[in-house]
Amino acid sequence: MFRQIIIGTAALFGLASAAQATVEISTTARGLFSSVRVVGQPLTSVGPVAPVSGRTSPGYSLNNSAASLAASVGLGTVSGVTATLGLSSGAIASAASANGTTPLDTSSGSASATVNNLDIGLVTSLLGVPTSILSLTAGQVQSFTTVNKVGGVTTLSGQAILSNLNLSVLGAPILNLGSNAQVAPNFVAYDKGGLKVTLNQQFASNFDSTRVLITNAIGISFSNYLLDGRSLSGSITVGQSLAEFMDSSGDPVPEPAAWAQMLAGFGLAGAAARLRRALRA
Repeated sequence: MFRQIIIGTAALFGLASAAQATVEISTTARGLFSSVRVVGQPLTSVGPVAPVSGRTSPGYSLNNSAASLAASVGLGTVSGVTATLGLSSGAIASAASANGTTPLDTSSGSASATVNNLDIGLVTSLLGVPTSILSLTAGQVQSFTTVNKVGGVTTLSGQAILSNLNLSVLGAPILNLGSNAQVAPNFVAYDKGGLKVTLNQQFASNFDSTRVLITNAIGISFSNYLLDGRSLSGSITVGQSLAEFMDSSGDPVPEPAAWAQMLAGFGLAGAAARLRRALRA
């Protein structure tokens, strides 16, 4: 009887451990989103366009799309000078997926975002005469982020592909890329006066049991950028993909019900031991 109780108690330990998930993956993709404002004025946001997101388990394969984008953000008029931010594109497609049917057998996931015929322009106008401050066009921009778990090794990777991208600031050409061009992670194409343009922008974090990688095909930021008597702050993100990996396979903490079962098992085991000593006396 004593042996049976001990075996039963050990089984309860196993049940408590099995109640915990070991591996979980989430992936997210967004075509474009923007939040640029004049400092001291209300924030005007665009997007996110075509967002899609999923989390295991079970495995999933999700897609989202937008036929086109046409947005114009007014940034006010100062001393007769009007500023406008224009955001437009053709088709936008996003996808998020992960394999596996339970947390125990999930081993990979991916996210991607594609934006066609991109056109971003910051323009000022005085007496109807336009002046280009920032112009960025591209035939297509894409980002991909993946996570793979092989044995005990987890790898996250990101990539951006930029086709026929042209960047100019204050009317001066800054960068021209051909078809299917790739650049190093966090390639800074322009950084001056509070305006920064980064290609293949990547952010990674590794905290406790969670690892995250974000890839932006294009990241544009304004940090107190002075423009004809106004100060601009905010950001524009094009083609974002994200992968997150969580591994809780360490020592789990039993749930309250499991604790109650385990304590009951210890009590029965102690009673059996006392009975065995009494029979030997």
